Amino acid sequence: MSRKEFLTMAVVATSAVLAVAFEAFGANAWMQQARKSPEWFTRGVMYQIQPRAFTPEGTLAAAKAKLPYLKNLGVTIAYLVPVMKMDTDMDQGFWSPRQIRSGFNNPKNQYRIADYFHVDEEYGTDQDLKEFCAEAHRLGMKVVFDLVYLHCGPTAPFLKEHPEFTWWNPDGTVKKGPWRFPKLNFAVPGLRAYFMDNIKSLIRDFGADGFRCDVGDGIPLDFWCDAHDMMDDLTGGNAVLLCEGFTVCDQYKGFDADYGWFPGMSAKAVRGGWTGRERQCPVGSRFVNHYENHDIATDARPRREKAWGHDAIDQVLVWMFTLDGVPLLFTGNEIADADERHSMFGKTPMDWSQLAREPGKSRHAFVKRLAALRREHPAFTDVNGSDGLTWLDTTAEDAVTAFVRRNGRETILVVQNWTRKPVKCTVSFAVSKRATASYLAPDETDRDVKGTIAADPLFARDASYSPDGGFTIGPLGWWISKVLQAYELHANMSFSGQPCERITK
Repeated sequence: MSRKEFLTMAVVATSAVLAVAFEAFGANAWMQQARKSPEWFTRGVMYQIQPRAFTPEGTLAAAKAKLPYLKNLGVTIAYLVPVMKMDTDMDQGFWSPRQIRSGFNNPKNQYRIADYFHVDEEYGTDQDLKEFCAEAHRLGMKVVFDLVYLHCGPTAPFLKEHPEFTWWNPDGTVKKGPWRFPKLNFAVPGLRAYFMDNIKSLIRDFGADGFRCDVGDGIPLDFWCDAHDMMDDLTGGNAVLLCEGFTVCDQYKGFDADYGWFPGMSAKAVRGGWTGRERQCPVGSRFVNHYENHDIATDARPRREKAWGHDAIDQVLVWMFTLDGVPLLFTGNEIADADERHSMFGKTPMDWSQLAREPGKSRHAFVKRLAALRREHPAFTDVNGSDGLTWLDTTAEDAVTAFVRRNGRETILVVQNWTRKPVKCTVSFAVSKRATASYLAPDETDRDVKGTIAADPLFARDASYSPDGGFTIGPLGWWISKVLQAYELHANMSFSGQPCERITK
């Protein structure tokens, strides 16, 4: 073997070892704790309002009138897509390809902002946004705004006042970033100060309780860390930042949660998606779980409601509301909206009559029940990360996932069949030790699940349990129940004080 060949093999081997180490230990990110976040967020249920689709009027005033409806559904956090003044430039050289493909010929893209401090007239006035937030707060809800700081509109006035806020080509034209928008330069202190003032204004003047950060991982993390420090000082630690993206260590200080995209309709993808991510993150990291948002609803054809089917979406909703993290519903998910006219680039209001007919009527009741289940059982929200969620092995690992949520006072078991075939299986309460690098030599804790599966589920569809035969679960069925401790068994033999509901086909 030549010296060159030897060195090549050594580099490849070393790279492979480092890749495995990073995948397994996330640069030891898991040795630290994620930042503490307010309970209104960690216990919350989010709903993304796309004004152009949410009401026929498409305004903030009309959306405000719908807030009691969301409150009744079980939503606690209203998340607005950007409603600040959009750029009206008709030069399609500065339009995103998908904006052009939409066919609306509309220059107003909600994610191409010209003025970050005032509401676009399409949605109403600054006062309308203030009143929207005030009504949400009156109802006991929180409001999350959308921050779009990676880029701006090409005719944004502040580019003339501060040309250093972006990059320029030698011919004097603005340099385009992703999506063909002018990309902003966070190496410039003045830009950072400008956006810090913007965040302060949105909290003080309008009533924002937190922010979802568009392409948050495309902006230097130290900016978000500074922003959160400022927000904590301003609100007493009661505001949040949510990242559309994911960086291994971003929840130490910068963000309260990252986006948790649905990994796919298979048992292995569902479990592997969570455990693979958890190994890379600080302890207790949180994710906003969803299967559709403004981007997916605009681009995916057929819409997921139609492509996957109603029963499959129901199963995904069970995943969203019981898994670790915060569930995020998109406009119309709760009434099984599958309108393929939908587009973020034009006004395409959803059909609210779906609420009075199937499958919208059943879906609405279903989402309301899941929100109540999450609210009634703190085990779903008390403890984030692997200390609160433990995956369990099953005898049908290709088809069925099982996990428990624990908070020290109650244990809830969730078993889901991700296939379209009936499955019989058992679930093991024995939990293997965590894989840990030998040089760390941590004290191992007993993670086995203690107790007996309750005979009556809290919520189930096409599923039954027998201590002798285990679980029998129909296509896309699920079982959610308490795991009873010894002191609970006697009481439950004569009376079950927990709400019980089954869905049968």
